[in-house]
Amino acid sequence: MDYVIGGNVMLDRVTFLDGTKSSEHIGGPATFAYSGVRLYTDSVMQCSNVGEDYHPLFDPWMAKNDVIPDGIKVKCEHCNHSYLVYNEDGTYSPDPSAKRFRSDWIQDFGYMKTSPEEIGVWTQQGGVKGVYVAQNVDRVYWRKMKEIKARDGFKLMWEIEGPSSYKEFMPEVLNAIENVDIFSINVQEARHLFEVETEEECIKELQKLPVDMTLFRVGGKGAYMVTPNKYYYLPPAPSDKIVDPTGCGNTSTGAALYAYAEGYDALMVGIMANVAAAQNIRQFGVIPDFKAVREFAFNQAEELYKKYKAQYA
Repeated sequence: MDYVIGGNVMLDRVTFLDGTKSSEHIGGPATFAYSGVRLYTDSVMQCSNVGEDYHPLFDPWMAKNDVIPDGIKVKCEHCNHSYLVYNEDGTYSPDPSAKRFRSDWIQDFGYMKTSPEEIGVWTQQGGVKGVYVAQNVDRVYWRKMKEIKARDGFKLMWEIEGPSSYKEFMPEVLNAIENVDIFSINVQEARHLFEVETEEECIKELQKLPVDMTLFRVGGKGAYMVTPNKYYYLPPAPSDKIVDPTGCGNTSTGAALYAYAEGYDALMVGIMANVAAAQNIRQFGVIPDFKAVREFAFNQAEELYKKYKAQYA
């Protein structure tokens, strides 16, 4: 197995600006990140704790795509059910009117979090190229992850969780990022973390971090691929339809991990991330059929690489 994706699963229901609501669909940072890697390779597994009610939505999708189920462990009655309301600026907030399942407080207290030890079960078998985690800045977590990474030798992608993205947590962020090869953060999180306003100011601060690359996501505007010495702005990859942007950041982050661990340069890492997001936005929930769109995704990435390589030459 080349890639292991650790983190939370959610069942999402989305309310848009016009008041329309989606049906419940598969979501969560780990599942979307899994889809970003799976778009490009079958050699990936998800390591997540779930509620027993994941079956009706997940089982048909997993069967259709031959998803390896070994890392998905039922831990309680209910998945974390996520009710999102989109704001005018493209961000979203929890729906305060939604009825909550009683197990949501279990999720909030970390009962469903994927631990380093759970990830290590799969990486210790050897040969894993990359691991994705959506995680906060807890020092015990990162101490354990450091030990597992040193033992098993994979590249690590960290997508920081929003509540950890504040200036007051900068010492903990720097402690965690010592273990990280490639980092992912969105524009709202970067503004809070560095206490700056503009994208340019965010990029300058991101270039100071001790990581090879950062996927700096700017919502509907696309993303920047940032290295200590250079950065590329990449607008969204073209998509034939736009349905729901939920999870595009997670999907692009997973794809960036794949591209990075496969040895692509920073420009291509960012492009492959955007191509994955363009596939994610075509429907509610995760990409429904990976093999049906894989060849298109690779071809689109190659075409965009030629375009932007000439532009940035």
